[in-house]
Amino acid sequence: MTQKMSFGGIEVAQPAEVKFGNEKIWSENAGRSSSCIMVGDIRAIKKTISLTWYHLTPEEIGLINSFISNIDRTFFQISLLNEEFEYKTYNVYAGTPSYEVWGWDENRQFCKGVSVDLIEQ
Repeated sequence: MTQKMSFGGIEVAQPAEVKFGNEKIWSENAGRSSSCIMVGDIRAIKKTISLTWYHLTPEEIGLINSFISNIDRTFFQISLLNEEFEYKTYNVYAGTPSYEVWGWDENRQFCKGVSVDLIEQ
């Protein structure tokens, strides 16, 4: 059984592309020493999850926007398969979404592409 991606426990349209980044969070003493050798400790790794959807209806965009562009919901949970194919839940906030050109298909209007980066809290 395939587990679907969800925002806050609500299944949303499944993205066409999912990309993961593992960002290192360094200690306060990180940097280059006087001999130009890197020093410091990695304190944590946080995920950046880049999502792209194609051909979304206005209703699908509205549901996604209720999470990624909502001033009353700064952080939310996303559950999905990660890069190691484990179904995980992350607490995230959304970067600035982008919306591609609007189009028509079978007399219905849709958005050709929506992209957003979700950054682990």
